[in-house]
Amino acid sequence: MQQQHHVEQRVERPLGSRSRLRRSAADRDQVAIVLPCAPTGAPVALMAESSSAPDLSHMSEYEPSRLVRFCLRLGLNSLLHPYEVAKILIQLGHEPLSAIPYQLPFVGWRPRLYLPGVQRYVTHIYQLDGIRGLYRGLGPRVIAGVLDYTLGDMLMNAIRLTPYTNVESHVGAKEFLWNLMCDTIRLATSVAITHPFYVVMVRQVAQFVGRETVYEGIWTSLKIILETDGWEGLYAGAVPLFLGELAILAGSSALCHLCQRLVPMNLHSYQYNGAIIQMVVSKLAYPLHVTAACMAATGAPLTACEPPRMPLYNHWIDCLADLQARGGHHRGGLLFWRTIPKMQLMGRMDASIPVNA
Repeated sequence: MQQQHHVEQRVERPLGSRSRLRRSAADRDQVAIVLPCAPTGAPVALMAESSSAPDLSHMSEYEPSRLVRFCLRLGLNSLLHPYEVAKILIQLGHEPLSAIPYQLPFVGWRPRLYLPGVQRYVTHIYQLDGIRGLYRGLGPRVIAGVLDYTLGDMLMNAIRLTPYTNVESHVGAKEFLWNLMCDTIRLATSVAITHPFYVVMVRQVAQFVGRETVYEGIWTSLKIILETDGWEGLYAGAVPLFLGELAILAGSSALCHLCQRLVPMNLHSYQYNGAIIQMVVSKLAYPLHVTAACMAATGAPLTACEPPRMPLYNHWIDCLADLQARGGHHRGGLLFWRTIPKMQLMGRMDASIPVNA
């Protein structure tokens, strides 16, 4: 009897191990696919069955939490804020450093005028204002990020609008449109919450040009803008900024979804493909970001925001049309090897030609 009892125990153990093996094999056949629709952080993980995909189940154990990712992103943005200051000044059209003629070697092209890169720009700001000048506008940027992280998701949870997740099949058109709608609403709430602080950041950075001290504190700056320009001043440039972000969101999401349906690829290839598509779409939508920066600063009592440095725009469409006419709609799009637009070069040549009386 004891021997028979031992045999039964030896028979039961492999059965349990085989069931665990079947469960682990089923888990290995599920691969997490990250949609590019989520613009503000935690992407939506969709499960799709794939027999040839690698085992990624162990990666979820080491994936940092959403709060940790937000803190890391906020710290990185704070560390690289001097480059954001230089980019905003370039978007506003402030070029304190002269262009340098340069000719590419082994090429018979004529020399072109190249503006100094962003690193030389940052060095120039540091030489004039020191560390304080490099971190102008950091306060409203940090507060905007914290408010967007706390209030944005709280509002989405309050209205119970959550993206669709499907654990059995690939994402269809219906699920894709629903996720895109959720991300669009989340983007709209993000712009509504953070844009007044974006206006304050742009105007604080613009004070570098004329050495003004009008917008110093965050809440004092908000009060000044509200008293002088009203609520329209707090949301100046919000429409082109939202349209630019929406174009990036919708364009990159649609192209990535189309590539996923037409070209079979694994998780890493899908992520790399999404990053490349997002870079291309961001380049096409960049003029709207330049328009948003100019509209956020126009009308302010600052040297950089008044004629002759910047016209007074009544509408963001007029601003975009004027930037395209002068060739400044891509200002700040390239931080290195920046060239003077051909339209501006032609204007300089025409100005240098004497007019016969």
